[in-house]
Amino acid sequence: MDGTRISVSLATVELEAEGAGTRISVTEQGAYLDGHDTPDQRQQGTGPLLDALGEVLRSDSGAA
Repeated sequence: MDGTRISVSLATVELEAEGAGTRISVTEQGAYLDGHDTPDQRQQGTGPLLDALGEVLRSDSGAA
């Protein structure tokens, strides 16, 4: 943020077959520096992105 590091993280994404579909599991390990970023803020940003991805994949599943 403005040249200041506010956090660092490592994300792991796992894809597993589940029935006729795939389950995605995302784990993020983070260090939040000087209180400028928090795990809750990360979850609020990442959660809706993953939800949107799920919606797109569900809507495209019948197109193939």
